[in-house]
Amino acid sequence: MTEQLELHPSGLSRSQFARLEEYMRAADSLALDELLNLTEGHLERASRIYQANRLNNVRLAAAIRDSIIAAASEWENLSMVARHWLAAAILYFAQADDQEPDFSSPIGFEDDAEVLNSCLRFAQLDELCLNPEDYDDV
Repeated sequence: MTEQLELHPSGLSRSQFARLEEYMRAADSLALDELLNLTEGHLERASRIYQANRLNNVRLAAAIRDSIIAAASEWENLSMVARHWLAAAILYFAQADDQEPDFSSPIGFEDDAEVLNSCLRFAQLDELCLNPEDYDDV
């Protein structure tokens, strides 16, 4: 029996996967440095909003950013397919209005963590996965 090769991350809702596919196409035109700059910009915005809205889970956003940076340090060792999905997960994080709006909900970054975790597992970087509950402050 031959082993089936996975072609995409698993465990996502249909809407998460559809958005991830959309971002994968958009990420094709961006370099890793550009993706990382988008990540930093999104975290900076989350930090600013946190000053006015303490329900915004900036600790989870920072953990997502840290996990993205750690994955980027392994970029050259990853398959091209894994890079495409991780790039899409980075764009998913960098967009405020995804499945759960990042800045207007206390669980706004949980879907970002789910998407990133799925892509990290696909890239065999399971050790970088996050448990959003570890960052609950509310």
